[in-house]
Amino acid sequence: MVEHAAHEAEPTKISLDDFDVLIDVRPHAATSPSISGSHIVDLGDLVTEPTKWIPSPTTRALIICDIGLRSGIAAEHLTEIGYDSAVSLAGGIDAWRDAGLPLIDTAGLTPAQLDRYDRHLKLAQVGVPGQRALLDATVAVVGAGGLGSPVIMYLAAAGVGTIVVIDDDNVDESNLQRQPIHSTHDVGTPKISSATRFVSGLNHDVAVIAIKSRLESENARALLDGATVVVDASDNFATRYAINDAAVELGIPVVFASVYAMEGQVAVFDASNGPCYRCIFPEPPDGSIPLDCTTIGVLGSITGVLGSLQATEAIKLIVGSEGTLTGRLLLYDAAAASFTTLTVAKDPTCPTCS
Repeated sequence: MVEHAAHEAEPTKISLDDFDVLIDVRPHAATSPSISGSHIVDLGDLVTEPTKWIPSPTTRALIICDIGLRSGIAAEHLTEIGYDSAVSLAGGIDAWRDAGLPLIDTAGLTPAQLDRYDRHLKLAQVGVPGQRALLDATVAVVGAGGLGSPVIMYLAAAGVGTIVVIDDDNVDESNLQRQPIHSTHDVGTPKISSATRFVSGLNHDVAVIAIKSRLESENARALLDGATVVVDASDNFATRYAINDAAVELGIPVVFASVYAMEGQVAVFDASNGPCYRCIFPEPPDGSIPLDCTTIGVLGSITGVLGSLQATEAIKLIVGSEGTLTGRLLLYDAAAASFTTLTVAKDPTCPTCS
């Protein structure tokens, strides 16, 4: 590690009044907790045109970043060109927070949440606003099996405030090869129960609404109403069509995935911005072709890959990140270790969304 001790200031040994200007060079500073009074400046601009923010070589400037590395490099460079009063905050924002010193713009996040979601807060795509959106969101996950397990796991870890788990099945020994939120001790018990216990043990910020029911066309609207996003982790076509039709009516985006042996596919169906499920799959396939994993088998880790992708797409939708799979179908071939993306469009004759 590069040492910048000569150009550092320890958080607990300084007063902000000792400095004329505070400069935050974090790329994600605009969406993260910050030190009161700091100015957000691009690191490249600071080192090439320092006079824009540091009026003179005697101006006392405190440079701030996440862990003190970027700011240390900046302070060293500024010192070399004559700005002797520019110093780096040793350890950066992380050390400042660990010392119990105040930060602003945390949108009501508690100190414990600032620690738990620290890596989210440092992402420009998430930051404090995005994490607040996650904590305020409700995601309905239909199915707590192979796809639903990683979805529930990562949504809970991400701090999605409410997860509605809809499943009518009990844990079977054969599930444990690909459904890691259930354990041997859960065999014979409802999947919604072990899913709830798993989430409770992982993150107390997350509430689970457990519904032991099979989602069908008659109850789909009632079960999904109020969700921010629906994740379709089901394993049959009747449920997929019921989810789609209710979500289109309710105006809720659906993150879909399916798995076949060593292949899978993922998409986001949002009828307000692109096609719905029926636009791409207007009719179920010939029933004579076996498509269930009970008959054809499935590589357990593939459900982890596809479920993780679903969780990622759901998080992106909640935080408003660009580049979701709306209008695209992502195909995964584990045998070939390849991904293929197909562009899909709304069907103008679709009876559900057009």
